[in-house]
Amino acid sequence: MTKDFKMRIHFLAFSLAVLLPASFAAAEDPFQEASAVEINGDRVEFMTEQNKVVAEGNVSIVKGEVTLTADRIEFDRGTNIATAIGNVTLLREGGRMTGDKMRFDYNTMKGDFEDAKIVFPPFYGTGRKISKVGENHLQMENASLTTCDHDKPHYRLLSRKVDVYPGDKAQARNVRLLFGKTPFLFIPKYTQSLKDEKPRFMFTPGYDKDWGAFVLTQWRYYLADDVRGTIHVDYRERKDLATGIDLDYKTQKYGSGIIRTYYMNERDLVGAKHFFEERTLPTVERERFRGEWRHKWDINEKTNAIWQYYKLSDSEFLKDYFKREYEDDANPQTYFLLTRSLEAGTLSFRTDARVNRFESKVERLPEVGYDLANIRVGSTGFYFWNSSLFSNLTKKDASPSEIRQETMRMHTDQRLSYPFKLSIFEITPFAGGRGTYYSKTKDPSQYDVLRGQFNTGADLSTKFFRIYEAHTNLWGLDINRLRHVFTPSAAYLYEHDPTIPASQLDQYDGIDAYTRGHTIVFGFENKLQTKRDKKSVDLARILVETDFRLKEDPGKGGFNDIRSKIDVTPYQWLSLYADSTYDTIEEHLETANFDLALRDPKDKWYAMIGKRFNINVDDQITTEFGYKINPKWKLKIYERVDVNRGTWKEQEYAIQRDLHDWTMEINFNDTRGQGSEIWVVFTLKAFPDLGFDFGTNFNRRKSGAQGTN
Repeated sequence: MTKDFKMRIHFLAFSLAVLLPASFAAAEDPFQEASAVEINGDRVEFMTEQNKVVAEGNVSIVKGEVTLTADRIEFDRGTNIATAIGNVTLLREGGRMTGDKMRFDYNTMKGDFEDAKIVFPPFYGTGRKISKVGENHLQMENASLTTCDHDKPHYRLLSRKVDVYPGDKAQARNVRLLFGKTPFLFIPKYTQSLKDEKPRFMFTPGYDKDWGAFVLTQWRYYLADDVRGTIHVDYRERKDLATGIDLDYKTQKYGSGIIRTYYMNERDLVGAKHFFEERTLPTVERERFRGEWRHKWDINEKTNAIWQYYKLSDSEFLKDYFKREYEDDANPQTYFLLTRSLEAGTLSFRTDARVNRFESKVERLPEVGYDLANIRVGSTGFYFWNSSLFSNLTKKDASPSEIRQETMRMHTDQRLSYPFKLSIFEITPFAGGRGTYYSKTKDPSQYDVLRGQFNTGADLSTKFFRIYEAHTNLWGLDINRLRHVFTPSAAYLYEHDPTIPASQLDQYDGIDAYTRGHTIVFGFENKLQTKRDKKSVDLARILVETDFRLKEDPGKGGFNDIRSKIDVTPYQWLSLYADSTYDTIEEHLETANFDLALRDPKDKWYAMIGKRFNINVDDQITTEFGYKINPKWKLKIYERVDVNRGTWKEQEYAIQRDLHDWTMEINFNDTRGQGSEIWVVFTLKAFPDLGFDFGTNFNRRKSGAQGTN
C-alpha cells in the first residue's frame, strides 16, 4: 500500500482597515456635524483663561459613537483637541484601542496613539505609535498583528512601519512572521489587498507515489487594484521543477479575464525511487505545459463577448497535474462567442477552433445564429418561433490521423402554435418543420442538397388543487394549512422522415441526427405546500413522466422509460432527493439515485447517505457522518461501497482540532486502486471562508442531472 503525506499551511495577511476605528478611516466624518463633546469625570475643572477643561478620575469624552476614556484628559475648547494620559481607551462599536497616551483632534477626527493595543475581533495588535496622516492613510510604527487573543499570541506579524489605506491595501517592509518567539518567514516587501481575505502565500509539502517527495508553492501578487495573480514554483522529486504564472485582471471598459500558464521540462526518474540513488536507466525528458486565456466583456446592456483559448502539451497533462480541473472539464475548448439581444430575438456569432492536435474536434469557422422569440402574429392568436443557424463546419480526427469532413450548413427550425384554453385544459397545438442545406455530404453526388422534415404536435395540461385546514408544529413541522397541487400533462409529437436519412450525412452535432419520431410524453406532478412567514414553501414534489411510442416511431412501440424525481424537505434539517429510470421494454430498473441528509439543529452532528445505481456502470452506496465531540474536537467519516462486489471503494477519516486561533485537520484516505494518503491542513479560524480545499465531495449528482424548480 502506498502512502502519501501532505501538509498545507495558509499564511494570511490581515485586513488592517478593520483593525482601526471607522472614525480614523473616514475621509468625510459625519461626527464633525455632531453636537459638542460631553466630558465627565470625578473632578472636572474649567480653566477660563486657557480656555481648557481638565478632568481627572474615570474621565470620559463622548461624541457620537466614539468614546474616549482615561485617568486624565485635557481638552482645549478652542482647538477641540484632547490629550489623554493613563489607561487611555478609545471605544466604538465593534472594538477598542488602548494605550498610555493619546492626542485626538475632534475637528478632523485625527489622532496619534502611543504604545497602543488594538482589539477589533478577530484582529489583535500593538503599535508603538498609530497615526492618521491623510484623509485615507494610516501609519503604524513597530506594528505587531495577529488573530490570537492571548496576551502572548501563538503567532504574529512584525514590521517597523505599516502604511494602511483603509478599504484598499496595506504596505509593509521587512515583515517577519513569528511563531511564539521563533522567526519563521521573512518578507522584504509586502503588499496586501484589503478587499479580499485569501491567503497570500501557501505551500504544500508531501510525498506521492508518482511524484516522490514534493513541495508546491503559491505566491499571490498585486500589480495594481485590478491586476493581480499567482506565481507557482513547484518541485517534484520524480518529475523535477515546474513553474507557472497566473494573471487575473479587470479593465474599466473592456471587461475582465484570467491568464494561466504552467511549464515543466518533465524529467522522469527511472530506475530509482529517490533523486540521490544511483539510476540504472537514462532519464526521460519531455516538455509539458498548459496555457489558458479567458476573457468576458459586457460591451453594453445588450451585447457581450466571451472568448477562451486553451493549449495543452498532451491529453494527459491535466489529469496528471490538475486533477480537479480534469474532473470538471477533461477537454477544455478554444472558442469565441458574441451575442446581441434584439427587440425580437438574439443574434450570435461563434468560432470554435482546434488548437490541441491530440483531440478530435468540430471546428466552426464561423457559426452565425438567430433565435426569434415566440412572438404573436399580428392580432391573431397564433405565435411564431424560429431558430436559424449558419455553420462552416470541419470535423478533424485526433493526430496522427489526417481524416476530416467538412461542409457549409444552413439550418432553420420554425414552429407556428395556437395556445388556447378549453374548459380546465390549456392546449397548445403546433406545426412546423426543419430545413437544412448542406454543401457536402458523404456521397459526392449529393452536394448542395436541401434536407427537410415536417413535425407537428400539441401540448396539453391542467391543474387541480385542494387546501386542507391543517395546523401543527409537531416536531417543528410549522404547518399552516396544506395545499396539494396535481398537474397532469401530455405532449404529442410527430416527426416525419427527413428527406435525407441521417446515415447519408457526416455527423457534426444533433442537427444531423434527426430522424422519424412519433411519441406522446405523459407527465404527472404532485406538490405539497404550506405557508411559512407568509411565503409558500414546497414540502414535497414528485414528478413522473414516460414516453409512449406510437407505431410510426422507428423504435419498439408502447411505453418506453418511466422517469421519476422526488424532492422532500419537511424541515430545514432534513432533506431527501431521489430520481430513477425504469426501462419498460427490458423490464428492469435502469438507474436509481437518492440523497438523504440529516443535520442536528444545534450543529452537534450531521449524517448523510446516498445511493448511485446504473445497470450499465455500477451500484454504490456512500455515507458521511460528522460529530462534534466537544468544543475542541470534531470527527468526520466518509465511506463509499461497491454493492455488486461487496467491497470498499473509498474510505476517508478526518479529525479536527481547535488550536485556538488555528484549526488543524488530519485526514486519512484509502481509495481502491489508487493507494492511501494522509494529509494535514492548518487554517486560520479568523477566516472560515478559506475552508478546506481538499477531500471528497459528498455524493455528486450524476452528470446532466437537473435540480428541481
